[in-house]
Amino acid sequence: MSAVACGKQIGYVIADCVFLALGAGEARAALTGEAAEEIAQAAEPVISKLEQYIVVIADKEKSTKEVATAVFGVISTIWTGGCLGAVVSSWLGTLTFGDEILYGASALAILLAACATDGLAEIGAIAVELANAGWLVDDSIKCVDACSYA
Repeated sequence: MSAVACGKQIGYVIADCVFLALGAGEARAALTGEAAEEIAQAAEPVISKLEQYIVVIADKEKSTKEVATAVFGVISTIWTGGCLGAVVSSWLGTLTFGDEILYGASALAILLAACATDGLAEIGAIAVELANAGWLVDDSIKCVDACSYA
């Protein structure tokens, strides 16, 4: 697969992790390939650090706790790499004005609070949300294939 396909799939996984952490799974249906590419570009400084988490998310043998911890790992890596604001902005820029207000008001606050507390409560919330997030596993498997991980 091409580097472009890999980047786009990484963008989908990053977006999926953000949506899951925000409890905004319904936003996944509107995510375009172009937006996924923009999200991956915003996270470019930390892309190489995300493979370990994406491989765990894609592994159907992993427990819910392991997957939830990996989802939080994606988010915290983006946070510590200084990319969280750019990633969220890339996503918010694709929304309608009403949805941008709806999600924008809380997105950074929720994610910053989660990262500032080392995800203690957020990992549990993510684990609950995973029951409805088959798209995250599907996108992670596609990413592992597109990027030749594992």
